[in-house]
This record gives sequence, C-alpha cells and structure tokens, in this order.
Amino acid sequence: MKIDLQTTPFKAEKKGDLKRLRRQGKIPAVLYGHKEKTRNIYIDMKEFKKILDRLQQETVTVNLKLEKKNYLCVIKTIQHDPTTGELLHIDFQHIHKKERIRTAVPIHAIGEAPGVKKGGILDQHLHEIVVRCLPDEMPSHIDVDISQLELGQSIHLKDIALPNVEFELNPETTVVSVLVPRAVEVAPQAEVPEEVKVEGEEGVEEGVEEKEKEKERKEEAKESEKTEPKEK
Repeated sequence: MKIDLQTTPFKAEKKGDLKRLRRQGKIPAVLYGHKEKTRNIYIDMKEFKKILDRLQQETVTVNLKLEKKNYLCVIKTIQHDPTTGELLHIDFQHIHKKERIRTAVPIHAIGEAPGVKKGGILDQHLHEIVVRCLPDEMPSHIDVDISQLELGQSIHLKDIALPNVEFELNPETTVVSVLVPRAVEVAPQAEVPEEVKVEGEEGVEEGVEEKEKEKERKEEAKESEKTEPKEK
C-alpha cells in the first residue's frame, strides 16, 4: 500500500532544537538513497502514527512530499525512547520503480484448519518474511490459506506462489503447521524385589524370630511339667 506523507526540511542550529521540535508534535527524520545527499526533514507525529497502525498489519511504501517533489520511499528505521516509547527519529530510503528493493512483509494465516478442530495445535513459524521485488510488485502482506491443513501437515515457502517476488529464506522453510499433541504417558511404579530389604529390616526380623522361639520353649516346658510323674 502507498501512503502520501507531507514533510518539511529541517536543520538543527543549536542545542535543544530536536527536543523543541518533538514537543511541538513533530518527528525528526532523514531522507537518503541512490548516492543522493542525505536530507534532514521532519513530519507531523499524528500523521505518522496513522502509518504506524497500518505497519502492524501490512508493508507500506510512502510517497514523501518534499518541496513540491515526490519521493517514493520505504521506512528503514523507526527509533523509540526505550523508557517512554516516544517516537524519536525515522529513516526514509528513497527508491526507484525500476529498482528491486528488499523489505519485510507480514504473513497472515487465514481460514480454519481442520486439524485444529481435531485437537491439533496451530504453530505459525513465520510472522513475516524478507522479500526482494520491484516496488510496484511488493505485496502489502502475504495471506496463507490454512483451511485444508490436517493433523501433522505443514505449509512451506515453496507452497506460496508470488510472481516476481523472491524470498530470502530456504523454500523448504516451514511457515505454518498443525502439531499433533503427544499423549502423556505415566510410568508404572517400580516394584521392590522381594530380596531387597529395607534398611534395619533384617534386625527386626531376627528379633521377631527370637521371641517366637522363646515362646515355643515356654510352651514345651509347660507340656513337660504336665506329663512328668509326681514324686510320692
């Protein structure tokens, strides 16, 4: 998608000019490309935030309007304050319609995979892909239809047909797949062999055996007293 954006030349002449510019709702930026002289510019922050919203979903080319001229550009760098998130600076690269450009394009999975309905897990490996192509042939985003994806199946880059667009990754790279969940196996509890005794068990058993023998001796003594003849 191409978006028009008005910009104004800017030159920081003294310390604090950039901070004052930002307080006025403007963003410092540079325009460069094709061995041309780098130009310092600024753009309206509210207007650029509208582009940021689109960049979340698609790739955008910008028709930068500067001093009654138009410059077809791609956004190369966006700098934010790491603490506040405030927009600090933007780099625009001037491109030509007959020159192949390299840029990242978002990937959208569309449809509903039958494999997911059967209990599978949708795993999107790539959410964007770097491509090379002419500006007029650059896709704003890439739709990947997953409506035929069954359990264990995948879609690779080689399955995506985009004429005159080159991917900078191996064609075998997986884009999205439906994973088959593995059943959780519970290991059976190990049985203790009969010959293995708990520590201290041997001494306990010997004590029990000794008590049993003592009991038997007492019972035998009683029986002997009953059977022996009494003296007159």
